[in-house]
Amino acid sequence: MKPIAVALTLFLCASAPALAAEPRLATLNANGAGSVSVAPDIAIVTIGVITREETAKAALKANNADLRQVIAAIRGEGIDEADIGTSGFTVTPLFKGKGSSILRYDSEGSSKIIGYEVSNTVQVTIRDLANSGAVLDKVVSSGANRISGIRFDVSDPQVASDKALAAAIAEARRRGELMAAAAGVRLVRILDVNASSGAPVFARSEMRAASDSVPVMPGRQEITANANVTWEIAPE
Repeated sequence: MKPIAVALTLFLCASAPALAAEPRLATLNANGAGSVSVAPDIAIVTIGVITREETAKAALKANNADLRQVIAAIRGEGIDEADIGTSGFTVTPLFKGKGSSILRYDSEGSSKIIGYEVSNTVQVTIRDLANSGAVLDKVVSSGANRISGIRFDVSDPQVASDKALAAAIAEARRRGELMAAAAGVRLVRILDVNASSGAPVFARSEMRAASDSVPVMPGRQEITANANVTWEIAPE
């Protein structure tokens, strides 16, 4: 029985057709970058009220009253309700530190609380940049004593992002055609395209608010994109 099994194995191997190896495609790869400069049209700023009193109840009551005035001032400048949102709220005990200073933390190991600090902040989106300086003036005069985290953005970045992406792909194609011509080959067809766009990047300041209000300089932003294109190539 053993010789028969060997003969059968040899017969099956001999009858199997040989697999032809597929020809390997010649390819060319090129990268491209594109960017579009846009002027921000919204400002996002954190506005808050910090209040210190001897009791937590008194600090909270005073803080609520001041913040209501601040929010009323914000609304009075035409800011929509949907563009005002609470971003932080804290109640912190105050301890007596060295000398007669009031510290947020007890530097001498004492647990004596001499007061409370209440902090309440709202994040506000200002869609009229020309009026942003006046808005900041108004909230400060109405009781806000903390303004931080101001940043500028584009309300609808999709159009600029699409332009940057198209520019990146066009640049990749230009470079691909240049390399193909220099190498004496031709581009046959696109095999693969990878592209991505980045977040807006601050470029430079160009605008100011009116001279009688808080100076606001939104500048410009660069929206960038990158593309990578692979072609099949053939001899000229």
